[in-house]
Amino acid sequence: MRVTLQFMLSKFAIAWMFALVTVNFNRVAILEVGLSAIIIATMIGLYPLFGPMQPLFGRLTSRYPIFGYRRSPYLLLGLLMGALIFPPMPSVLQAMSEGALWAMATGFVLFFIFGAAIALMANTYLDLIAECTEAQQRSSVFAAAWTGQTLIIVVWAGIFRWLMPEFSYESMQFLYSLTPFVVMALGLLSVLGLEKRRSKTELAELLKLDAEKAIDHNPIGESLRLLSGNLAAQKFFLFVALCFMGIFSQDLLQEILGGEVFAMSVGESTIFQQIFNGTVTIGMGLTAAFGAKLMGEPRLKTPALPLEKRKTLAAYSGFGATLSFLFISLAIVKETLPLLYAAMALNGLCVGVFTFCAVTMMSDMTVEGETGKYLGLWSIAQALGLGLSFLVSGILHHVLVRSAVFSSTAIGYAMIFLIEAGFMLWCVLALRPTSVEKLRLQASRT
Repeated sequence: MRVTLQFMLSKFAIAWMFALVTVNFNRVAILEVGLSAIIIATMIGLYPLFGPMQPLFGRLTSRYPIFGYRRSPYLLLGLLMGALIFPPMPSVLQAMSEGALWAMATGFVLFFIFGAAIALMANTYLDLIAECTEAQQRSSVFAAAWTGQTLIIVVWAGIFRWLMPEFSYESMQFLYSLTPFVVMALGLLSVLGLEKRRSKTELAELLKLDAEKAIDHNPIGESLRLLSGNLAAQKFFLFVALCFMGIFSQDLLQEILGGEVFAMSVGESTIFQQIFNGTVTIGMGLTAAFGAKLMGEPRLKTPALPLEKRKTLAAYSGFGATLSFLFISLAIVKETLPLLYAAMALNGLCVGVFTFCAVTMMSDMTVEGETGKYLGLWSIAQALGLGLSFLVSGILHHVLVRSAVFSSTAIGYAMIFLIEAGFMLWCVLALRPTSVEKLRLQASRT
């Protein structure tokens, strides 16, 4: 329980920064400051694209331990790097609104740093899970950490609303300057006593073992090698990447939708993330508690269900999410907030079930002896999907909303969520051929 809670605290720290970017920064930059959605989406979308650097950081942390620890200090370093980009951000945005080219360049540099920090955090986090948990508990730890991350965003959004009910550079500066203190406090609590301190002899043996495994391979090459010749791995990688792109494209747009269609303030529009992430958490929790019983396996925990039964759960929830996106489009066209809230709640519930199943599947889609590499590969797929989700949402907003191609802003947003429905339906269909047996069989032949 203590180990699971500590992995959740790491996710809480990371979630504060993610929430600040997707709940506050995007809305302020695009609506209040008036910057182009494509520029901001591209800027935000850069950080997940650092995902392929994760194996490189994995080798770095293994080769250069700090005070006998190979992972924990680097997790803290990543958290610190990521948190420190926020205090200068309000001044940068203000200068960008005035057309300063140096500010535009600085904004991109800050998100480059954020991307490197997230990649470092993600790799060390996954390595810590691989090294500090047993195989039989790994699925449960993953599920609890993901559920906790989603739930805490509801809390963080409420705090953001309290600290910044209306936009002003002063309130934004206070909120962003608070970030390093919150993130590092949670980060320190998450690593205390988690990782075993190694002696010099143990570190030398581990380094030798890592070197033997990595002969003639660079870290990124190792990740690509897992995909080479393994069609099952390629399909699952594509499934993870495109699902994250389809599901999370709405993240950049929810608060902007509230401002442009329903004239909601910065504080008021946080309700969308609270509804969505709150119901996602409920969906995950219900799946964890009752998923196995629903599938006729009351003696098992849901993460321990056979893969085929988790795929069935994911398929039903995916169809529900597709339907909810259609309801969201209808609510936007009618400009009816109660219907929109209900549709977003249904969407969150279904996405929660789908995500729970997908995340636990990722922990199973591994090969003995290469668990960490496969978990890193799926993490890269998540990062790529998340980065593409920002880019796609920015482009869709510019083409369908900002360019006024339709008679009203509401219709433009409705079209975006219809496209989301199409993505979700594809995710359901793409899940069907997923098989851990095929993955391992094809891996043994490469």
